Amino acid sequence: MILIKYTKYNGAEFIPHLDTLRHFTKTIRRMNIPINYSQGFNPHMLVYLSSPIALGLKSESEYCLFDTPVSSDGFKELFNSSSPKGIRCQEVYEVSKKVNIACDITSALYEIKGVSAFDVNEVLNNLGFSVFDKRAGAEKVVRERIKNLYFDGGVLYAELMFGNVTLRPDYLVEKLVSVYGGSHPTVIKKDVFFLNGLTVEEYLKAQDNV
Repeated sequence: MILIKYTKYNGAEFIPHLDTLRHFTKTIRRMNIPINYSQGFNPHMLVYLSSPIALGLKSESEYCLFDTPVSSDGFKELFNSSSPKGIRCQEVYEVSKKVNIACDITSALYEIKGVSAFDVNEVLNNLGFSVFDKRAGAEKVVRERIKNLYFDGGVLYAELMFGNVTLRPDYLVEKLVSVYGGSHPTVIKKDVFFLNGLTVEEYLKAQDNV
């Protein structure tokens, strides 16, 4: 099996999750490599994506698992020559068994520019910190979903829960700008962490899957 880390930007951030999956199946066909299919009445390629991100959010750290017998040698180059613009493979991992990337990615690190400087402890020490959840149409307390906040070189970084329990970074940014000010904020998903804060390499090693 092949696990890849890929980007979504240069327009690809506006491709919805299910359409992204369709682009991956088309990419596999263009690559002309073997891939396993599900069983049953309507077989489909065994391609697994990490949990969806908000439409329009740029990312440098998305994951996809391909149930294929091919090796990792040359996979990155072949994938990038066959994939849509903005979807680019960054890393390739050859794994021996299926990994549950949809559930085991539990937090994500976001780079946030355009928010005015503030004391992050005002948020981290506020157990009642809330954001406006547009889907619910109400304020929601989300402090427990913020794992870390820090400034580096004038840029804000936020590690937020992701996957089964998620805090959308755009909701957080809207709240921070309303309280502390800012101008034309931008957000990029820079990295993800598995289970108890593991990097992908640590995660695969812990599962004896490399």
